[in-house]
Amino acid sequence: MNVYLSKKAELFHKALEDVWVAEQIWMVTPNNAVWHCTQAVEKSLKGLLRSLNLDYDHGHELQELLRHVEPHVELQPETIKNILYLNGFGVSLRYKHMSTDPSTEEAKTTISRAKHVIQELGKHPGASQYMKEAEEVHSKILKSSLR
Repeated sequence: MNVYLSKKAELFHKALEDVWVAEQIWMVTPNNAVWHCTQAVEKSLKGLLRSLNLDYDHGHELQELLRHVEPHVELQPETIKNILYLNGFGVSLRYKHMSTDPSTEEAKTTISRAKHVIQELGKHPGASQYMKEAEEVHSKILKSSLR
C-alpha cells in the first residue's frame, strides 16, 4: 500500500506504530512492549520539535529531549511525569542492565502513559496537523492489513 506521509508527520507515525506493537505484545513480552513505549515517546518528542522547526539532539534520553521541548511548549504536569517515568526504563531495557524485567502490569501502565504523552504532544498547535496526518495514515495501513 502506497501512502504519502510528510517529513514532519513521519516521527508521529512511527510513534503510533510503536504503541500499536506494544499493545499487541505486552502480555507475552512486557520488556519489548515497554521498549516500544519508550521509543514511541522519544519519536513523539522529536516529532514535536521537528514540527516546530527546532533542532534537537539525536540521542535517546527522554529527559534530554524534554529539556529541548520545555522552553517552547508548555506541557501538562501529568505529561512531564509520564515522560520522566518512561525515561526511567531507557535503553537499559535492551541491554539487560535492569535488575528485573518489567511486569505485565508495568507494561500495561507504560502503554497508557505513552499514549497520554503522544496525544498531548500531538495536540500542540504546531504539531496537530502532522499528528492528524500520521493518525490517518496509520489507520489506513491497519485497515488495509485486515483485508
